[in-house]
Amino acid sequence: MTAFRASYTIEPIMGKKVTYERWINLYLPDGWNEREEMGYVLLEKDGWPGMVQLSFIERDDSNLAVADAAKMLLEDTLEERDIPFPREAIKVEDRGDEGIATLDYTYKDKETPAHWRIWFLVDKTRALMAAYISNPENDHPSLEEVSNLIADIEFLPCTND
Repeated sequence: MTAFRASYTIEPIMGKKVTYERWINLYLPDGWNEREEMGYVLLEKDGWPGMVQLSFIERDDSNLAVADAAKMLLEDTLEERDIPFPREAIKVEDRGDEGIATLDYTYKDKETPAHWRIWFLVDKTRALMAAYISNPENDHPSLEEVSNLIADIEFLPCTND
């Protein structure tokens, strides 16, 4: 992970635009806040169940296709953290210069069920992990709101090709 510097722009309709130097533009709707903690960026909304964690990762192997890299990073992360998941639950999208792998899975085999929605967004040299873990009872409409927030993330143009 790399240290990042955020800059802010107030957008009249959407809330605010946060730019993480060398990484992404993030559009936060009104009521959302971001803060850095222990090398991560946490996105929170007042009165909202849960939070979103963003992790910034420099890619080691830029020869791997972006969609394949996104899937590999997601699978490796889940396995390293002992998160039970069926491989068929991973969805992969190839957008040319960007690959996206998503896990959307509800784990009910324990006392406290959990819904995992994890995204890996990957370009040629960088990856971004976004994770939202919640109680399945709180998914609607929170999950849709988080999905829209992640869908609006834009990688900044890469300057070290």
